[in-house]
Amino acid sequence: MLFIFFHPVESFACTVLHTIDKNGNVLVGRNFDWNSKGGKVWFIPGNEENNSIAIFEQMGTNMPYEGINDKGLFIAIAAVPDADTPFSFFKPIRKSLEMVKIILEQAGTVDNALKIFPKYAVVFGAFLGNPLVHYKILDANGGSAIIEYIDNEIRVIRDVNSCRVMTNHYNSNHNLGAVSKTSFIRHKTANNELLKKPNNSIGDVQRILKAVSQNITVWSNVYDLSTQKIYVTYRDSETIIFDLKNEIYLGRHGYSLKELKNKKTLKYTEKKSNILFRPHFGYSVIDGKSVFHYGGRILLPAGNVRKYGLEITKFNNDDRQFTSVGFVLEQRLFDWFNISIGTVGYFDYGADSENVIGLTTNLGWEPDNHIPIKPFITYRNDVIFDEHTDVVHSISVGFGLEF
Repeated sequence: MLFIFFHPVESFACTVLHTIDKNGNVLVGRNFDWNSKGGKVWFIPGNEENNSIAIFEQMGTNMPYEGINDKGLFIAIAAVPDADTPFSFFKPIRKSLEMVKIILEQAGTVDNALKIFPKYAVVFGAFLGNPLVHYKILDANGGSAIIEYIDNEIRVIRDVNSCRVMTNHYNSNHNLGAVSKTSFIRHKTANNELLKKPNNSIGDVQRILKAVSQNITVWSNVYDLSTQKIYVTYRDSETIIFDLKNEIYLGRHGYSLKELKNKKTLKYTEKKSNILFRPHFGYSVIDGKSVFHYGGRILLPAGNVRKYGLEITKFNNDDRQFTSVGFVLEQRLFDWFNISIGTVGYFDYGADSENVIGLTTNLGWEPDNHIPIKPFITYRNDVIFDEHTDVVHSISVGFGLEF
């Protein structure tokens, strides 16, 4: 029996592998190796739109590292070196770890999952808590794939021999190196061990995970995709078995991996942003003259694509100054097109600094964006009901911050 223990301390180093047991069940092994402690497992029942899922995370329920759903689909990430990744501002923008939960909720097979990835622009970056990663996906039917973002394209590896094991280098291009000094040897060791037996058992997978474990291995999990059972080993603790179907029956809940033996239930909470603050500035044209403007909106959500709130904008040049204050409604279409309309009061606008009313509309670009700073640019039109109806044309740029 071969056991190789790796001791260098590395920030991101993981191993994911799969095999088939004697009954034809797909088994997945996963070492999560990071210079950290703790973590949680969450069980989240589905609905008409989403599958029921189990996820493992350390950074919040929307940022999981791996998981399984009630269709028997598994997905996990592993860090890889920096590379040129594809991006589009005209697709919904998601952080790399968010894709794990999206795939589990929406897909039932590998084929389904591969259709979902191109729909999103995925952002990577350690400052977002998202290293550059690749994804390993498997389903209960034996489908498997590794998805890599490299050379400004999405590469899919489906050959069984090429995607049996995933560590911390690109399976599609070994020449780019690895983020872990042990990546290539762990990959070779795990692959050789898998090939020694035609049908590996749960115990065999656990043994292989032990053979490629490191002093920074936080947890070692084995998934049976047919029965949807998860064999969880946190560091050197006793292995605890979870049955996804039974846990989902209990509703939304989770467990701390440090205290798995006690199985003390944690209440599921999902962090959601309730307020968007969006400062803006730009130039307007009034009576043929340029006017600088600046201001902001405070918006509350009214569904997934609608918002409502208050706006204050100051218009200012050498000849005149006035302020608009009003109530606005917004909606995003096609994942990037923002439209809004508002009833606004214009203070100190009219003759003798009278206050008048009007309407403001916006047509612009604001992508469906989950990164902290949300840029936008818009054409703004103000129709002001003074002694005569005046029209103000503006271009505004800015960014949004969610709280």
